[in-house]
Amino acid sequence: MSEVVPAETPLPVGPFSCEHWSRALRALRDLLQVHHGVVSSIALVRELKKRHGIEDPYPLIVELTYIDANDLRERGLEVPDFEFRHLGRSFYAPEQYNEAKTASEEETEREADEAGRSVDAIPEEEVPVTRANRQEEARLTSYVKRALEALYTTDYVPENSPFVFDVHAERAGTAFENIDILAVHWRSPSLVDLITVEVKLDFVPQVVQQALHYLCFSNRVWVAVPVSSGPSQAGVELRDRSPQLFEYVINHGVGILACQRRQGRSYEVVPIHWPRRCDTDPLARELFSERYRGHLEEAGVLERRRRSIVPGLR
Repeated sequence: MSEVVPAETPLPVGPFSCEHWSRALRALRDLLQVHHGVVSSIALVRELKKRHGIEDPYPLIVELTYIDANDLRERGLEVPDFEFRHLGRSFYAPEQYNEAKTASEEETEREADEAGRSVDAIPEEEVPVTRANRQEEARLTSYVKRALEALYTTDYVPENSPFVFDVHAERAGTAFENIDILAVHWRSPSLVDLITVEVKLDFVPQVVQQALHYLCFSNRVWVAVPVSSGPSQAGVELRDRSPQLFEYVINHGVGILACQRRQGRSYEVVPIHWPRRCDTDPLARELFSERYRGHLEEAGVLERRRRSIVPGLR
């Protein structure tokens, strides 16, 4: 139901108001000063809820994560007067960010190399593309996984429980059931969404066809593909590359993660279109949950050795 906005109240810019955006900037600046240049996204969410009266701060967290000063000006939003960066699940002051970035890149690079080597465990007849491409897809999947950990971290995640899984090598189902990444989005202590991702090196109909099938058993679906442009132009690049396919993806509610190749062999992964939430087919959801049962047990979604699912998971 839409909210009636008083005449003197600034109109919302996107999913939040100008006032809430300014509050978020002040809260982040103050927390960085108090906590020596490092603030987790969860800590900022709690601050915005408890001290600033913002009921749904997550759109603000996303905006802060992928901040663009030029875009802020065009939308009439305050441009921050202090420097900060986002990495993983936290915001950093510049000095602390450089240290964390080096450590994170080394860790992700190790994970990516291990993922690339894992392709050797997949039978050759199941690999419809060259092994080199498969290895690069596996590397890219590691960077997409890290990006989803930042996108879907909430203060409802059970303590010490993982919630994003790289499952590209598991081959748990048929060709149209073998997802690359599984994520659990805890929307409340008892309500979760299942998120799935298809990772490909090309923006082609095959990736979209697979992703659309995932809507049977997951609430939101992303496709992740490499681009040469930065975040502000990645959507234009993909649309120009294949206008009909781009519109088809948008119209069917599939999200798009643009993966820009950086110096070396790493990627920067950013969302350029968010997926639409949908309810799932009960039978397809149950079969999917059983195929990936071990991961859903780790995440706290399924009880161990039992078939019951968290209330609200549908």
